[in-house]
This record gives sequence, C-alpha cells and structure tokens, in this order.
Amino acid sequence: MNIIPPSPTGDAAHTQSPPSACWRDSVVTGLLYYYLTSLVAILGTFLGSDYFAPPNATEPRKHDFLRSVTNWDGQFYKTIMLQGYTFDPQKQSNVAFFPAYPLLGRLVMALTNVQPETALMIVSHLALVAAFVVLAAYVHHRFSDTLPQFLPCVLLAFGLFPTTFYCRMAYSESLFLLSSILVLYAIERRWPVLAIAGIVAFAGATRLVGVALVVPLVLHMWHRWPRLQHFIPRAIVYSPLACSGILAFMAYQFAAFGEPFAFVKTQDHWRIRPPMPFMDKLISLATLEPVWSVMDSRSPCCWHRHGSDENPLFSLHLANPGYFLFAAALIILGGSKHWLSSYELWLAIGLLLIPYLTRSHEMCMMSMGRFASVVFPIYLVLGQLLSRLPPGITTAFLGISSVFLASYAALFASGYPLF
Repeated sequence: MNIIPPSPTGDAAHTQSPPSACWRDSVVTGLLYYYLTSLVAILGTFLGSDYFAPPNATEPRKHDFLRSVTNWDGQFYKTIMLQGYTFDPQKQSNVAFFPAYPLLGRLVMALTNVQPETALMIVSHLALVAAFVVLAAYVHHRFSDTLPQFLPCVLLAFGLFPTTFYCRMAYSESLFLLSSILVLYAIERRWPVLAIAGIVAFAGATRLVGVALVVPLVLHMWHRWPRLQHFIPRAIVYSPLACSGILAFMAYQFAAFGEPFAFVKTQDHWRIRPPMPFMDKLISLATLEPVWSVMDSRSPCCWHRHGSDENPLFSLHLANPGYFLFAAALIILGGSKHWLSSYELWLAIGLLLIPYLTRSHEMCMMSMGRFASVVFPIYLVLGQLLSRLPPGITTAFLGISSVFLASYAALFASGYPLF
C-alpha cells in the first residue's frame, strides 16, 4: 500500500508550464498536502483536548480546544497581543518572544473581532498553507528534472515530520518557515535583492534564528556580483536592511526598557543548568555533551528528572537529541550527495547550529526537536530518500511519523510540557 497520493502535476508541468500555470498547480498541490497532513495533527489535538487528562490534574477536564492550542508559548503571545511587552530583569518576561507573529495576530483580531486565540491560529494556519504552496513552487522550479514522486515525498515529509505539530498551534514556527522558504524561492527566481532583504528582515522579526537567512542573501549577492567593487557596496546597503527586523526590535526595547538586549537577558531565566565558564561550555558543545546528558542518569539533564511519569516512547525531552542528530545527518547527507544547493546547505547549518550553540547546554536540548522542524532543507533531503526507497518502506516511515505527529499534538493539547 502506498499512502502517497498522486501529485496534481507531472513531469511535463515541471518543464513546460508557464509561471501562472506553475503557481496554479502549486496552490492546488499545497492545499492538498496541507489538508492531508494537518488533518492528522488536528485530530490529535481534538483527542488531547477532549480525552487526555493533563498531568497532575486536580480539577475536572475543561474541553476547550482554543485554550489547548495556545498552551505554553501561546500564552506569552496572547499576553503580548493584549497587554504589550514587559521586561523584568529578575524573572521570565515576554520580551523573549519576537514581535512579527503576535502583531499579525493583533491585526487579525482587529480586522475580524475574533478571540486572540483564534487570531493566532488563523495566522499560524494561513502561514502554513502559504508555506506548503511556496515549497511546492520552489520544488517545481529547482527540481524540475527529478522523479515525479519527489514533490509528494517532500511535502509529506514536511507535513508529517512529528515536531511540525507546533506549526498547527499558536507558535511562530509556520510563519518563520514561510519566510525562510520564500527567501530561497526568491533567490532561485532572482527577485530584486531589495525584496529578498525585506523578507529576511521580516524573518528576523519573527525568530532570532532569522539571522541565518542573511548568509544565503550575502552569498546570492556574491554570485550575482562577483567583483568586489560591485559586491561590497551592495553588501553594505542590503545586509543592514536584512537585519532591520532584529535591529528594530532592539531599538524598541531600548526605548521601552532602556535595554536593547532585553530579549537576550531574559533568556537567562529559561534554563535548567546554571551558567558555566565559557571555555567549559565550549568543550561541552564540541563534545556533544548536551546530547548525551539527556540519557545520563547522573546528569541534571536526564529526561527522568523532567517528567518521570512520561512514557519514554512519547517523551519529547528524550527525543529532542534524536531529532537534532537526525536533522544534522540529513544536512550532511544532502551536502555530500549535492542534493542541497549552497544556499540550502548554509541556511540549514545556521538554523540548526544557532540554537545548539546558544541554548542546548542551558536547556538540556529542550526544544531542539522544534528548532529542527524549521530547518526546511532537511525535507528536500528526506524527499530524495523517500522517493528512492521501495514504496512499502516509504509508507511505513510516513505512517510512523503520522503516529508521532498526532501523539505529540494530543499531549500538547492536554497540557503536557512538550518542549
């Protein structure tokens, strides 16, 4: 049995269709795979919100779907929408969360008069739909000579990757994914550099790792203007523009709190392990100690210490190092096989390395599975693998991914601390 549905496009469409037809096909394809994969996550969410008891529950279960999809970070985004930013140097503050996502949520709430939870979900799902469409268009253009099953495999790998359940919750993952895919699509289609820099700036206002998109932009400028006298002036102009999303957020923090790095300093209150000397931390990161510590019973990072009642099969804390290593292996494979372009490779390295270097030690690899889910070039590598494997193995892999996607969504919706 093969669970990969036929793609609405064929080889001829890849190579002969005019741009309008390509986009029409991409919209149809993107909507189809958004629906098929999101149905799995949404069903899991309904199951968790209605039937799963939250951990250490002392009150009767409240069947509130909207509340269940805005757990954890979603509550911070909701607070930003309703009350704005706050910063207290002595405790966790919502200034740790970047503004693009909650501002769009506020805009939707103002235009439609819906609840803040609904507004955030509208932004998340519209961004996810658009991400599927742009990814389909990107594959159409960049991989026009690949096997016909490659596009379905990429979209299914993307939609069913277990930790993409966050893309269906009140989190900024889907908006950032859309931005990063759109940047590489714009580079591939040779859009004006000003437009590409603007998208990078928006990504930087969505997530801190948006700075990783500056590397493909600079590389693209070098490829377009390889002479230094042409490259340097453009790099001087467009690189700061590409960073303007983060710079604007820093300027706001300085004006509001007198501290441009408030979003960095408040992260010190999100940690499991205490600070350590820089060189010791560097050695720890170089030896992958944060990865192994999750399974070390003597370490404060051991997964048993953070939810001892969790089933190890569905413990995201235990699985986070696995998702990180899996993503790293796919990046290495994609680079060695030349399946990834230089833009895709450097973007993937940056998106995975930035959170590892900055937060993996302090947080004991927590959220690394979520961070890995936005490294979209890994889905291109997975597509290459799945399109070459026997259909039965591909089906089994995607089926197992679906089970974990639905299970994580259910646990998240029921209130389990999935980080």
